[in-house]
Amino acid sequence: MRIAIIHENYGAGAARCARDLERELLQRHKVRFYPREPAETLDSMWADLLDFNTEIVHLHSWYAWLPYDFICRITRQFPTCFTVHDPRPIGTMEVVCWTCNENATCRRCPLLRAGWRKLLRNPYHAERRLKRQAHRAAAADMQIVAPSEWMQARLNTQELSRFVSHHIPYGIDLDHFRPGTSNRAAFGLPEHDPIILHVAWPAGRDALNLRKGLPDLREAFIDHVLPLHPRARLAVAGDSFAPNLPNVLPLGMVGQDRLPELLRSVDVFVTATLADNLPYTVLEAMACGIPVVGTSVGGVPEQIVEGVTGHLAPPSNPAALGEAINKVLADAGRAREMGVAARRIAEEKYGMPRFVRQYESLFEAMRAERTSSTGAAQDGSHGRRPRVSFAQPKLKPR
Repeated sequence: MRIAIIHENYGAGAARCARDLERELLQRHKVRFYPREPAETLDSMWADLLDFNTEIVHLHSWYAWLPYDFICRITRQFPTCFTVHDPRPIGTMEVVCWTCNENATCRRCPLLRAGWRKLLRNPYHAERRLKRQAHRAAAADMQIVAPSEWMQARLNTQELSRFVSHHIPYGIDLDHFRPGTSNRAAFGLPEHDPIILHVAWPAGRDALNLRKGLPDLREAFIDHVLPLHPRARLAVAGDSFAPNLPNVLPLGMVGQDRLPELLRSVDVFVTATLADNLPYTVLEAMACGIPVVGTSVGGVPEQIVEGVTGHLAPPSNPAALGEAINKVLADAGRAREMGVAARRIAEEKYGMPRFVRQYESLFEAMRAERTSSTGAAQDGSHGRRPRVSFAQPKLKPR
């Protein structure tokens, strides 16, 4: 197959998914990743898509680069799969949008100012209206993919329910992320003290620290963990701001090549996120055989099996989060059993081969469906798809 993957020029988990899929598909298919270069424009990409004789388009988090109504043009031209990694298609990245029940209209959104006139002028409300129009004007055979069952259920309550949806969890390289020998000295970690690890990748410092719950983790560690485990250390890796507090160790950015070694050197991995889909960091810790403590939001409860691979705590509850961490630190033997169970579940549900096979099967079905429907239209066996008037996207250079 000739597959095009379109993703904004930005990192984090969605980019990991797109690049992993590109790398694996290239072993059996022809794949092009867009944007190819920083100067890529909509016109240059479109010309290349046609020149490539594209058979399948896979949209990732493309909407920070292209106008949102691009989805109408691309789905009419090519069989299209749309993987939704965050709530931006039905809202914003604000925490409230991850679980809001008003996404269908956004008329009661706490992000909007009060008053009917102000509401109508609010750009957020207008953006949501345009996204609804784009979803309704997109080709009916577009396929939706959600990495978590939670996200799939969220999307099925909105106008995106008109499309067939699929649940395909992320896949990770289980040969790279695997249990192994601890090497604390490589990261300046004390050899015999309990180590709690938090990892988050760049997403804008303020937004990242708030959505990933670092203030809650700080309070849980200082007020609830240290009194019981005074030698415990909280190691913070990634772009998160590490509080200048006792026993907190800022590690800075740790590359993917060294991350498994870091994970194998800690006692427990913690995510205090307030809103999330299916965090890669949780899967990576599981694959390395590390117990995980996380908040019961989004798809996190699909990853962590309470009492088996780790513990769950309510979001925005530092006391409960601290208690969950203490449970892991209090019983080293039980923690090792949780790590073994976490690795087993990672192998069963989140291996890279399984992830790629699911996408390949979907792409094959999409190509066959579009070929079949096109042939039927040509021989007159069914009517044409209704023509929808919708503005074509404008040029938007990087």
